[in-house]
Amino acid sequence: MSHRMIGLLSCIIVGCATPGAVWAAGAVYAMTNALGNNEVVAYHRASDGTLTLMQTTGTGGGGSGIQLDPTDSLGSQGGLVLNQSHHLLFAVNTESLAEDRRDGTDVGDCEEGTISSFVVAADGTLTLADKMPSGGLFPASLAVHGKLLYVLNAGGPGLDPVCGIGPNITGFEVGQDGSLSALADSTQPLDPGSSPGSFLSCDPGVGPLPTDEFRCGLNPPAFPRSPGQIGFTPDGRALVVTVKGSNSIYAFPLDHGGRPGAPSTSRAAGPYQPTYFGFAFDKKGHLVVSEPFGTTPVIPAVPFSAVSSFSITRDGALQAISSSVPNGRGTACWVVLDPSERYAYTANNATSDISTYALHKDGSLTLLESEAADADLPNDMAVARDHGSRFLYVLNSGNGTVGVFRIDDDGSLTSLGAVGGLPVDAGAQGLAAY
Repeated sequence: MSHRMIGLLSCIIVGCATPGAVWAAGAVYAMTNALGNNEVVAYHRASDGTLTLMQTTGTGGGGSGIQLDPTDSLGSQGGLVLNQSHHLLFAVNTESLAEDRRDGTDVGDCEEGTISSFVVAADGTLTLADKMPSGGLFPASLAVHGKLLYVLNAGGPGLDPVCGIGPNITGFEVGQDGSLSALADSTQPLDPGSSPGSFLSCDPGVGPLPTDEFRCGLNPPAFPRSPGQIGFTPDGRALVVTVKGSNSIYAFPLDHGGRPGAPSTSRAAGPYQPTYFGFAFDKKGHLVVSEPFGTTPVIPAVPFSAVSSFSITRDGALQAISSSVPNGRGTACWVVLDPSERYAYTANNATSDISTYALHKDGSLTLLESEAADADLPNDMAVARDHGSRFLYVLNSGNGTVGVFRIDDDGSLTSLGAVGGLPVDAGAQGLAAY
């Protein structure tokens, strides 16, 4: 094949800088997570942070719909992620078979999930590149570093092995064209946690979650207890996973081929309620983790949400820096860092707002504003930078919009409006931006 032909193929795959090409200042992507027809909605991001709807494209797979909860349909953070160069986008497809557990019908299934990859063009539009089985049930979170992609499969048998496969992490190799191939010997199991008796019980008809479909260890999983997020450490040498049901944070060391070894596991002291959910790293390797229920021994969750920060030692152990710093709000499940890494933000689903923390150089946290901005049942966030400006984006599951905020120098948020295009109170979740 000639060099000219190779160049033309490269242009088709990744986009070319021709005189007529339209380069986006940036883009924001949100996922509908619709049952049987999952789609990604793409928004053009202008240099001032504002958004314009430009494309809706299918993943080739199906989402979960409102199988778990209309406003927290995946029970996770990181269901939609960009690679570091933002040339590739990855999405989870739970491939769920039934929609709504609230009508009393059986929504359990043993359907293996899938992962979709997209090529991001110069103008931010997407082209579906590949789709692969996820290696487990109910894929809910993704992490990408270089040529490695890992998925967190949150569903599985737990206490009642009806599907024959439990929660796990599984790895893939990513081609420059977005192609996916399974990484041999990369699957590692996760313990979803045993039933704590009468508190957030996994057993049908027991405790404050009484419905038959709210049992741990099935597919879909019970979202207050399922694994919450997977992510690489900044140096790419380890994978971190939060598991709500056991109050655990796993750290899997990776060998030179990107395969995980036996994990170090850190568990929160105190009650059995779900503690660790979403997280983000700063460049120094400090881990900032959301706690939807903080340290309260009871449910409901309002107003007990908190955020903690940790350092990770060479052997994978977590060392607390700031422990359970409360914000006085409800179910702070999602957390992101301002691109300057001076501030951390939580999306508080139960109280429909956003909280702001100062993130200090040593990794410690200080609450700045409990109610920094209003939202509408937020369930994911993303950030972007444009020269000296920084922006925060929030998926408002309640009204099907993406909220737009400018991050000011003092960490405060200035609303720049919102743009629609997502299902209203019907399962949308997953947000990524550049």
